[in-house]
Amino acid sequence: MDLFIVLFIILFFITAIRELEWTVMLILAGLPLYLIRFKIFGLPSTVLEIMILINFTVWLFTRTEFKNFFQGKYKIKDYFKNRAKRIKYPFGNEIIALLAISFISIVIAGFSSASLGIWKAYFFEPLLVFILVLNVFKPSSDTGLGLSLRRILWPLFFSALAVSIIAVMQKFGFLYSPENFWPRVTGPWLYPNALGLFLGPLLPLMAAYIMMLIFNFIIFLGFARSREAMTIFKQYKINKFLILKTFFLLIIFILSIAVIFYARSEGAIIGAIIGLILIPVFTLRKKSKLLISVSRSGVLVILIFVIFSSVFFLKVIPEHKYINSDYNIVNYATDKLLLKDFSGEVRKQQWRETFQMMKSDWRWLFGTGLSRYQISVKTDHQEGIFFNKERDPDFRRKIVWFDEKYKAEHWQPVEIYMYPHNIILNFWTELGLAGVLLFVWIIGKYFYIGFKQYKANLQISNTRDANASNFNNANRFIILGLIGAMLVIIIHGIVDVPYFKNDLSVMFWVLIAVMSLMNLPKES
Repeated sequence: MDLFIVLFIILFFITAIRELEWTVMLILAGLPLYLIRFKIFGLPSTVLEIMILINFTVWLFTRTEFKNFFQGKYKIKDYFKNRAKRIKYPFGNEIIALLAISFISIVIAGFSSASLGIWKAYFFEPLLVFILVLNVFKPSSDTGLGLSLRRILWPLFFSALAVSIIAVMQKFGFLYSPENFWPRVTGPWLYPNALGLFLGPLLPLMAAYIMMLIFNFIIFLGFARSREAMTIFKQYKINKFLILKTFFLLIIFILSIAVIFYARSEGAIIGAIIGLILIPVFTLRKKSKLLISVSRSGVLVILIFVIFSSVFFLKVIPEHKYINSDYNIVNYATDKLLLKDFSGEVRKQQWRETFQMMKSDWRWLFGTGLSRYQISVKTDHQEGIFFNKERDPDFRRKIVWFDEKYKAEHWQPVEIYMYPHNIILNFWTELGLAGVLLFVWIIGKYFYIGFKQYKANLQISNTRDANASNFNNANRFIILGLIGAMLVIIIHGIVDVPYFKNDLSVMFWVLIAVMSLMNLPKES
């Protein structure tokens, strides 16, 4: 192990003991640091993993009764006695179920080193971050939820800024970008879609935070009529501070959008557009109960569509039939939306192979086991597809009857990917039927809590005493951002893998932790 890594571990451990909140914030700001890999005593690890494990260990021994338990000062009976006084973990039952199901998937995979590594990186460590965020940043009667949100969200925004700067430098030739994807940019990753997967969910959060800052400024101006209020206004220069934060975050927001376009990540673009629509609509019509009901129903429809998306594109959308327009942009857009471009056809071929593979050996029930998809689908894999690049409605007949030259011109090889590139099939193959149903439940519960909390916040904000508190904490905007972020994840997940990556799995559980914080009572 390099001396640099050893020094980093020592310094990070010392810092975590002294300032645990700051080192947890560093985790959130450093999600892409999993790309820095090394070995400890022959075992593979990453910088992100070390940061998570150090923080959790320090929290466990310094902020809980774990140390006293080992010293005999805290008994099992004390644990059960105090259990009733503690606030229950949001999503606690779901976490227990996930650990059990994922462990079964390790068993199905034969306890391979690959399956253990995936379980550790995509399930165990993200859940540790979930626990850390809830406990380290839990709101109190003194600090309130506003400080907690700032400590969680701003590190994520700085992370977005860092990867966006790298991508912009690639675009203008200051940094290397993988030649096989050029002119698309990749940021610190090796493929462009990683940028969209990482930045896409953060866009609604940034937009919501910007709106919150703007409305805080407007609300303060509304209250700054008395001499006392104006004195505070001038003394602390709140107006300039809010304007500065808003302007800085707006720069990050614009950069992130530009980078997603530079990466040409269509799934992230579509998901971000839908996720961002929520915020201005609810901001302009925040008192409409009908709008909340319609939006809640719309999110439910989207969730149901995502669940059955692979079946919809394979069975409902006619094959080799195209929407023909005089405008090329219309043809391009419809081909993308209906998965009739080359990338879409590859996805559909993956799904056909996955469904075929799932029919045997009870895989429809148990899945393939963690990390076993590539091996399991190999026998059902087709080496390539015939791609209808001319959008010819008679393409199927020509492939059968035309000469070998015509077939060779339209043949495109297709590799075996690590996952089926559909959020439902990804979880289904890795965790089995119980696993995919559990994640659908978690995401559905997340949306339910979000709309419930938004409605509750709206009712409070309509009371006379709410405006002053809204200056410090406009929770309803953050709730909309959280709902929008999860929408981006599941919509992009129709054609990609928005969870099974170190940074994305942690981000998923951070979103759930923040939504859970909205439900927690303030600690006195």
